[in-house]
Amino acid sequence: MKARSAVVIIAMVSIVALLLAYTPLTVFEGIAFSKADNARLLFESNDVIGGAKVHISLDIAFNGWNATITGVQDVELSLKSPAVVPLLFENSSVLSMKIKRIEVSGAEAALNAFYDGRYGLILLRITPIEEVQRIRIFYTTNYQPLLDIDTRDPIEWEMKATEDSFYLPPEAYMPVLQVKGNFTMNVKSYPKGYTLAGLLKLPGAQYRPLLPEKATFHTGGSRLYILLGRWDVYRKSVAIGGKNVEVIALTDEGSWAVDELAKILKVYSSYLIPYPYDDLIYIQFKGHGGYSGHGLYGGALATQFNKVIPHEVAHNWFGAYASLWILNEPFATYISVSLNNLTPERADLWEGLCFSSKRRTPIVEMNGVDISRISDTTANLYYRGGFALRSLQFVVGNRTFFKGLRELLEVCHVRNCTKTEETLSLFEGILENMTGENLGWFFREWFYTADYPNFTVSNLTLAQNGEHYTLTLGISEENGFAMPLEVRIVTPAGNITKRIFVNGSAVLEVETGERPLMVILDPNDWIANVNGSSYRFNWEKLAFEKIKKEEMEISGIRILIN
Repeated sequence: MKARSAVVIIAMVSIVALLLAYTPLTVFEGIAFSKADNARLLFESNDVIGGAKVHISLDIAFNGWNATITGVQDVELSLKSPAVVPLLFENSSVLSMKIKRIEVSGAEAALNAFYDGRYGLILLRITPIEEVQRIRIFYTTNYQPLLDIDTRDPIEWEMKATEDSFYLPPEAYMPVLQVKGNFTMNVKSYPKGYTLAGLLKLPGAQYRPLLPEKATFHTGGSRLYILLGRWDVYRKSVAIGGKNVEVIALTDEGSWAVDELAKILKVYSSYLIPYPYDDLIYIQFKGHGGYSGHGLYGGALATQFNKVIPHEVAHNWFGAYASLWILNEPFATYISVSLNNLTPERADLWEGLCFSSKRRTPIVEMNGVDISRISDTTANLYYRGGFALRSLQFVVGNRTFFKGLRELLEVCHVRNCTKTEETLSLFEGILENMTGENLGWFFREWFYTADYPNFTVSNLTLAQNGEHYTLTLGISEENGFAMPLEVRIVTPAGNITKRIFVNGSAVLEVETGERPLMVILDPNDWIANVNGSSYRFNWEKLAFEKIKKEEMEISGIRILIN
């Protein structure tokens, strides 16, 4: 009898335990939507719920045109009082998401749903019963990435979807939540022959490339683009600044790309500061522009390597490590051209780009990079600004210039340097402290105006004194620039190079052992001179065009302006 009582008691305890462990489950299916004027605005008007744990599981299929996504979104909350959890999803001609089922446990739940013709909004009112509340959302999406022309975020301009490489914005693979916390995303399956990658949006309009860990991304709740491409993956480890940096290239350009990336990192690190991150990931992606790209935090995204990547990699210093707002562009241009195999021909092309704008704007008057004026922005901000820094290097010397760059990077790493005039003043002060010289004249000429120097030989006399010649040059500058200038005298026996300072005009006298053959102004292309380039850039054709340079000859001596 006692044994039977014990069994009964044990059974009752077990039943009670099961009842206590039972979590009520509320299921919503066949959701009916009411009309709303602006579902997105209603979504954004709800408070953000913190402390969430979100896990998303995805299966992605792609037939070269249409992406089909099957997803399950698990949300874990620890609410202490009732709250509304909003879910936003998009429906359009290229994107259609269907919420098939929602399960809520650990809470009482009520649901309202609205649709405004494009956005669907589900408001889940959660009243906690237990310490932890769980929401499970089952959904499917049909998405046509090649036809999606919406730019929800600036980075999408650099990522034009093709059959070989396409991206999924968050709107395409998940209902968007007003929660923050710990987010993980597992891509259980995706198209065969494609490589999986991610692009995470960071604060300050920066983006970080991600490679998944066992097909799982850890996003921290930030906006994540899922990238899929028919890329080969190349890896290389390079020693920089006492650590090994892993260099990874997702591209179809060949293994040389990762070798070139490693070389670029070592060169830039030797002049600036050592590369500040543990890895660098390059992702090849077709853009909407001919040669387009974007510097990433610890990487680079670009249409192709040679014309874009050296510049975008430079943004890991000027942009990611230290943000100088629009001044990031002239610094990245200077670094990518000057430190990446600069030849006389490339310097001539660079100089030609400077003169290719029909509408010139001083850098201090630019308020940002206006894509609608890309030719003007490119010529004035990128290339004129970059050439100004090259001229500044000539003025203060290599050692001072690069020491000043390193100090500017360190200061702006911990300080807000997004106001153009303040940053220019900071850099000017750094260099003046190092040289003990006033450099205000240089910064006023190059950053507060939009013109270029116009050097020319105004007169030349040649006198023979026995076996020697005395060459006297009158050199003038017609656009109000005061600049040092290199002058090279070419004779049959060799070259003589002199440096003079031209402020309106200057006179240079040189004695030679043989009769001079040629005079070259700015032989090393330190200065973008009005008459110095053999090229102009045609923005409509996106191609350089050769122009005829004016040549002079005085007393049988050729005058070349470089």
